[in-house]
Amino acid sequence: KLCSWACPYGAREFDTDVGVMKKCTLCVDRIYNDNLAEEDRVPACVAACPTSARHFGDLGDPASAVSQLVAERGGVDLMPELGYHPTNKYLPPRAHTTRAASVPAPALEAVRAEGGFLGWV
Repeated sequence: KLCSWACPYGAREFDTDVGVMKKCTLCVDRIYNDNLAEEDRVPACVAACPTSARHFGDLGDPASAVSQLVAERGGVDLMPELGYHPTNKYLPPRAHTTRAASVPAPALEAVRAEGGFLGWV
């Protein structure tokens, strides 16, 4: 039941009658809502992700943005040995870029025994 606690949208719930977790619907009501702009027709978790780590689209269309992202980054299935062929793809971590600090930080002052946070020790 940990997934139900982790989902901030309440999309995963435990069905006590059947004894299983209810699946996420990927906010189907948002995806097919004609009152929303095309770019807003994504699940709430994709729209609200502060790091843009989640993506949504049609993997069946090789020209779609999500299909191109999976191809560029080498997206993989989770546990392919089970043969389920899931519709979710997992992307490897992005390459880190290192940047030199533009402003060097000043050196820390030496700690004195008298006064300060550790002065009482």
